[in-house]
Amino acid sequence: MKNRIVLSLIIIFAMMIAVSACKTEPAPVVEEVEEVEVEEVEEVEVEEVVEEVVEEEVVEEVDPMEVLLEGAQAEGEIVSYGLPDDWVNYGGMWELWDAAYGIPHLDTDMGSGEIIAALQAEAGAGVADITDLGVNFASQVVEDGLSQAYKHAYWDEIPDYAKDADGYWSAAYWGAIGFCVNTDLVENVPTSWADLLDEQYKGKVSMKDPRKSGTANSVVLGAAFGNGGDETNVQPGLDYFAKMFELGQVNAVSPGTSAIQAGEVAIALFWDFSCLSKAESLGMPLQLVIPSDGTVAGLYTQFIAADAPHPNAAKLMLELEFSDAGQLAYAQGYTHPIRDIELPAELAAKFPPPEDYENVSFPKEFSVLTEAAAQIAEGWENIAQ
Repeated sequence: MKNRIVLSLIIIFAMMIAVSACKTEPAPVVEEVEEVEVEEVEEVEVEEVVEEVVEEEVVEEVDPMEVLLEGAQAEGEIVSYGLPDDWVNYGGMWELWDAAYGIPHLDTDMGSGEIIAALQAEAGAGVADITDLGVNFASQVVEDGLSQAYKHAYWDEIPDYAKDADGYWSAAYWGAIGFCVNTDLVENVPTSWADLLDEQYKGKVSMKDPRKSGTANSVVLGAAFGNGGDETNVQPGLDYFAKMFELGQVNAVSPGTSAIQAGEVAIALFWDFSCLSKAESLGMPLQLVIPSDGTVAGLYTQFIAADAPHPNAAKLMLELEFSDAGQLAYAQGYTHPIRDIELPAELAAKFPPPEDYENVSFPKEFSVLTEAAAQIAEGWENIAQ
């Protein structure tokens, strides 16, 4: 019996040893092989990802300005309407253009109304690439398809009221309508629209034709604001000038640079920046007055003509106009840059103090402005016979 028990124990013990041996077979070898294979796969995938990232970085390194410049240089020219050297320091702007790009430029000096007429006449066979146009024509530009969309690099810094949402125009600067008084010819400087009705200013007030000039159109709008009206009600401005003509306050001399220099203009009605720039360039005693009873601010818009023959050059000019250097160039022409840039202290000191502009209004309904401009032009027919 004992022998059977001993034999059974021996058999059980042997089986346990056998089972234990099976459990400790070389599993680690399999694990090492699997780890090596996984590491090799992962290494290949990392190399592929690195190659893809490198390829993407190469594409991103292409400078869009370089591509734009190459296109503009291939076009070989830029043609503008309404960007003469003596308007808001476009002379300085063109100097920047020449130094940076060296592409020939040709400008034809035109008023806003003339620019609109020219662009309409040239539809389908464009001549101009770029313009400078009063904002009261902005809606017409879009509605008549006179511009093409382009959003420059500074687009997000432009206030919403100073640009078209779809990129068809944006304003680079603004000015305010005021009086430019030659103190050698005027003893008592007027400070309001009401003052200009005084007999002492009879025959001493000069302005352009609102039917042709965006500036003069804005003068009438400024008078409307100064006499209880606004962009939705221009009649007070028309009534004001009807009275000015009735009293003989307005003369027939257009306030151009040569007439001012010749002493033929005692009081000119136009933009603040025009007065400040002419005072400096002509070395004359011209005093700027922002009327205390209210006036209007006006934006000037820049855009690419719909049928521009040199579209890349036009885009390049927009980039320059809205850059820091371009905005400073506008300020050197005594305009108010649309972007919030810091002016050199010496230049900032040449502008009127901020409190002078407290009664300046900024119309922002551009569709209404277009209608207002048309009403002023039509109403002028009954005033200036």
